[in-house]
Order: sequence, then C-alpha cells, then structure tokens
Amino acid sequence: MLGFLISTLGTRPRWTDVANACRRPTAGGPCFLCTFIRYWATKGSAEPMAQAESILSSAASMAVGFNEDTTPEVLRKKSKKDIDSVICCVTKTGSAAALIGKYRPPCPILVVSDEEQVLRQSGVYFGQCPLKEIGRITKQGHAGSKVIVVHGSQGGDADKDPVVSVNRLSGGMRGSKNWSTNVILTQSGTPVQRPGTLSLRSTLTSLPLITKPVVGGRSTKIICTMGPKCWDEQSLSDLLDSGMDIIRLNFSHGDHKGHYERFRKVCKRKSEEMQKNNYLVAPPHWAALLDTKGPEIRTAMLRDHKAIDLTIIVEAVGAKYTEFEGHKDEKETRIGLSYDKLCTSVSVGNKILLADGTISIRIEEILSATELRGTVMNSKQLGERKNGNLPGVKKDIEDLQKFAAAHELDYVAASFVQSKADVQFIRRVLDEAGGQRVKIISKIENAEGLINYDEILEETDGIMVARGDLGMEIPAEKVPLAQKMMITKANIAGKFVITATQMLESMITNPRPTRAEMTDVANAVLDGTDVVMLSGETANGDFAKDAVSTMAAICKNAEEMISVGKRYDFIRNQTPKPMMGAEAVCSGAVQSSIDANAKAIIVITNSGRAPGMVSKFRPSAPVFVVTPDAQLVRHCRSVYGQTGMHVCT
Repeated sequence: MLGFLISTLGTRPRWTDVANACRRPTAGGPCFLCTFIRYWATKGSAEPMAQAESILSSAASMAVGFNEDTTPEVLRKKSKKDIDSVICCVTKTGSAAALIGKYRPPCPILVVSDEEQVLRQSGVYFGQCPLKEIGRITKQGHAGSKVIVVHGSQGGDADKDPVVSVNRLSGGMRGSKNWSTNVILTQSGTPVQRPGTLSLRSTLTSLPLITKPVVGGRSTKIICTMGPKCWDEQSLSDLLDSGMDIIRLNFSHGDHKGHYERFRKVCKRKSEEMQKNNYLVAPPHWAALLDTKGPEIRTAMLRDHKAIDLTIIVEAVGAKYTEFEGHKDEKETRIGLSYDKLCTSVSVGNKILLADGTISIRIEEILSATELRGTVMNSKQLGERKNGNLPGVKKDIEDLQKFAAAHELDYVAASFVQSKADVQFIRRVLDEAGGQRVKIISKIENAEGLINYDEILEETDGIMVARGDLGMEIPAEKVPLAQKMMITKANIAGKFVITATQMLESMITNPRPTRAEMTDVANAVLDGTDVVMLSGETANGDFAKDAVSTMAAICKNAEEMISVGKRYDFIRNQTPKPMMGAEAVCSGAVQSSIDANAKAIIVITNSGRAPGMVSKFRPSAPVFVVTPDAQLVRHCRSVYGQTGMHVCT
C-alpha cells in the first residue's frame, strides 16, 4: 500500500488507497453504518440474529446515541475531539469485543481480560484497546462521561449470556489512542476551521459483477497530457481509439501551436471515419485544455543523462536549458531551470516545486541575477525536462489571450487559484481577447485554495483536484480528505471536477499499474469525479495507449458499483431548497429515468444549462446533448455521462 516509502514519500494514489481502506463505507454517519451492518447481518431481517449478538450490537447502538451529533459543526459547543462515551467489554476469549467492533461504534472499545494473548490480539481489531484493570477507567474520567459496560449476566465475561449496563463517571473521557492532530494552516499560520462536508459513497457490488465482463458505455471522462511520446498523428489516433476525451497542453514540450493543429487534424479525420464506419447520426468531437502554470519552468539536461539526488544550486538558464547540464560532484549539486527571470520572481523562503510537486526546494539565498541557493525538502531523484512551479507567481496573460482565446480552446486550467478574485482576473483576461466561451478550471493546490474553496467553486466553471502540489502544501495524509470534500461540494454545486496526478504513474515504465493505483482510480469514480487525468503516463510513458485503455476499463467497472438511487437521493437532498423551476424539472426527469430504467435522456439545447442540471443528478442513462453549437458538443467531454451530438440547423 505504501511501497514507495521504501525510498521516497510515496505517491498520491498510495496515500488515497490507505485512506479509502480505513474510511467508513458511507457518510450517513455512525447510525447509518450500524444500521447498515445490522441489516446485512440479518439478511434484510429475513433471518433472526443470535441472542448474544443482538445484545452486544445494542452496546454499539448506545454508543452511537451518546456520541452522534447532527448539529452543524460550526454551532457545536463541544470540540469534536471530546469522546462522550466508551465501551468496556469484559471477555475471556475476545469474541464479545469482536462482535461489538463489528458494528463500528464511534468510541473506543476497552477490552478487559486476564488473558495476555487476548489483550495482544485486540491490537488488530477495529477500535479495540487492551485494558487489564477496569478500575483504571475511573482515573481518566470527569463529569459527563458514560461507560457502557458489557459483562456476563452472572458477573464474569460477556462471551456467554452477556448483559449491558451504563455508568456515568465523575470525569471526562479522552480517547486512549494517539489520534492525528495535524491541522491545515493558512499562510499566516491560522488554523483552517470550516463546517463539515457530508460525503457519500453508495456502492453495490457482487460476485457476478466481479467475475463477468462489464458491457456498455463509460460515463467518466479521460484527459491525456501531450508530450514527446504522443506527438505524431498515429499516436494521437491511438489515444482517441483507446478512450481519450480531452488533450492537455501544458506548454512543457515543444511547439504547442503545432501540436494543437495536428490534434484538430487527427480529430477531423477520426470523426469522419467513425461516422462512416459506425453509421453515426452526428460526428464526434474532442476537446482541448491549456494548462497554465504561471511562468514556464523546465529542468535542464543532466550530465551523462543521470538522475541526481538534491541539495542544490539552482541556475536560471532560460532557453539554453536543452544545452545546460546539471550535475552533482564532490563540490556541489547544480541544476538549471528554463525560466530566465527566476531570481527576480522569487524571494528567500519561497518554494520551487518540481516534477508535479514531488520535489520541493526552499530558497535560502539569491546569489546573483541567475543563481540561487536552495534546500531540498525531501529525498528524491530529479530527471531531465521535469516540470516546475513557483507558487504565487502571476499567470502568463499572453498564453491566455494569444493562444487559448485566439485558437478557441475549450478549457484553461489555472494553477494555484487561491480566491474567487483569481478566477475573475482570468475571466477578464480571456474576455478581453474574445475568449468568453473558454471554460476556466481552477486547480486547488494549497491551503488557501481549500479555505476559499466555496467562493472559488461559485465563480469557476470546473475544479481540478491537483494532488501533486497540494500534497506538498498540506500534510500528505490530508490529501484524500481534501479530495473527497472538493469532489462532493462540486457535485452538489453541479460543477464538473477533475482528479489528477500520479493516477497510473507506474505505467510510465510498466505495462500494468500497481494495485494501489487501480484502486485509487476506482475510488475517485466512486467519490463522484467527472474526469480522471493522465500526465506523464501519456506525455512520456512507454505504454501511453495501454494507460488510456486501462484507465477506461477501471472507470467502466467502478461505475457499475454505484448505487444510482442512493447517489441521486444524496445530491438532491443536499441541494439547497427551494430549487429553481428548471432545476426541479431536470431533477424530476432524472428521477423518472431511474424509476423507468430509461436507456437514454435526450436534451435539446442552445446554452448547455439544461443538460448541466440533468447531469448534476447523475442518472444511470447516458445524457445525449443535441445542439447546433460545436464547442458546446466539445464541452460535453468534461461532464459525467454526457455525449454531445452536433446537428446543423
């Protein structure tokens, strides 16, 4: 799960994989979870539960009642860290404590036993903590704490004929586990305090689903980053055949204008070919995204092309970065970056992020107009032509106006967006150059972006969960939590959301992904992402076509697990009421399609607003968007379940 920690900090999929393995399978709260497990333990109340288990499960149910608080977090008087109750289970074999843990109570289960092996084994069960003497509980408590005691009816252990009683102590109960106290801080050092976001994972799987191939279409979209391994027309055609929906141009490789024109040429030919061979009513269209990264930064070449470990002198070599050779010897480690204004754009204490944020360099001293000295904050090798970011450096207006707007690109992804003002600035820059139709994707890459996420979401067209740089700005173990919050809020707002960075990174050099990566992609789909993105896998990978087809297959199978009705209910219940008339109608249409098991939803539109409101509620049927607007057809490539159909009026 964290195999990369052998030599480095680990990839985002591995952090997310661990988080998803640990998290509760639903966000309906402890009450819902306890009820859910009880339902399946009795096979939907079709079979009676054993008497002992029914009594032991009631202990978990009591704990839910004592601990669960449905008051909004901002209105709660108590800290969430306070534990109102604890379950104390007297057991000889450990079986009683295991049955209580099965129902996942939201408090510690203290296992009281005189058997040393039982106490040791409690370390592998959910929520269990060993306790030799029951009297130790009273020493940790103060007013208001409740102890749910589970023991035998005749005194002794609870493994046979258990009973449950509740005692109130004279002290407050604190958890005996060392829970993580990491907090997300603003740049000024103020802790982030936001209301909680209810996140739902409604999944339904079975043995037939696991053992049989999945047929049908794919609703989740795929973005592929362009690079040296997919510049030629044949490679682009292969990526389209494998399932690519959107190309990503990040200004890191070669002539972006030439690549974009080549892409449109291949799309036109592929569209005509598919319409002819597949008897399509309307030709398909594919979209293009420009990823703005502020100043273009690329690491220079390395001596003998050997990757180096870093403690470092950074030199701004400008356009000569393909000639300059970084190196490491007994005297120094030196690398070059392609941004010639580097030393005038940064200050001591700023960070330089390289290779999708996996390498962080803190600037210690500006040595000259072209050299600075920095400290590498983590241990990792650096290769040639790796991308770089300067957090906080302004966006390049020329790229937005003279390329994105002038060539009518479909999307721009803005790096390090921290407030709605950043989005408004980019909107003005695009509008001034005639780019009113270009959709803005805000990349959330730091704590400030998370703090202001609600206002950014209100202003932007879409969100990118940029896990690489985000994982360097906040504690890495917080990234999975941030991902689920951002995706859920975007779903409720009806904005499309992209999950990015290191999703199938091992496929850069291997024909198959790791199991953690496959699980990471599937969980992103279950979280509610509209789009998943490939970076180095297609730009520099040896198996670009295989990476896209693998990604498509994972998404397709994950979509089969989704409980459509529960997902619809969740999004509808979380949507502010009363709804606008159009949204209410679209919500009702989706409900009808679910009830009738409709095979398709057809929306005829000029603006795209109606299909957006339909897709917000995530119908299982594909949403066909019929429109005379070619760019609106391309915009369908970023929305879950939408298929654009261009018709001439």
